[in-house]
Amino acid sequence: MGVNMIKIYGLKVSNFSSMVRFALMEKNIEFEWIETFPFSMSGDKTILDKSTNGAVPILEYDGQFISETLAIMSFLEKNFPDTKLISDDPLEHAKTIEIIKILENYIETSARNFYPFVYFGGEKKEDNLDQIKVTINRGLNILEKKASLSPFMVSKFSYADIFASMSLFPAKAVCEKVYSWNIFDDFKKLGESVESINSREAAKIIYSDIEKGMEQIQKSMNK
Repeated sequence: MGVNMIKIYGLKVSNFSSMVRFALMEKNIEFEWIETFPFSMSGDKTILDKSTNGAVPILEYDGQFISETLAIMSFLEKNFPDTKLISDDPLEHAKTIEIIKILENYIETSARNFYPFVYFGGEKKEDNLDQIKVTINRGLNILEKKASLSPFMVSKFSYADIFASMSLFPAKAVCEKVYSWNIFDDFKKLGESVESINSREAAKIIYSDIEKGMEQIQKSMNK
């Protein structure tokens, strides 16, 4: 293993950890994966030395630690530029970040309110139930108008597509269980774009690992 081998501390069932893994695989970067629960799930204080808020994913490189998914992607793009996942063109670059922030601020963050209920058997939060749906719907409307969807979020495959895949997948599951709403029935172009993104080999591997990981979690919960 090289001195500057990238290490990723992450949870394979986590969509944000999976975003980083997706990017590394698309860029053909060798890395070591260290399966790591966030502090909120493990209570292991050693993770706080790597990430002050105890969240994953975390990238380690040359003895330094980087958390926050977008920051990790920025580092990967600067340090490993051979396979580009964001354009050097200022407008295209900005549009990629714009799409990512729409996905994160309107859709992923809203859907996250129900991850414990949908995936881990927790209680369904009734607070702001209607408003959360309105926010998700608004985000999907904005996204379908702003994104290229031909088939990618911008002109070429980019970090925006990785965010889209890993944000819309759990959002779809949340909306189906909480609201009996298939978001891709209402936003067909988005659904077609995500289907194209998820047909990539890296996506297939990641979603297979997510499925296996969720099965293991369900088994442990049922013991």
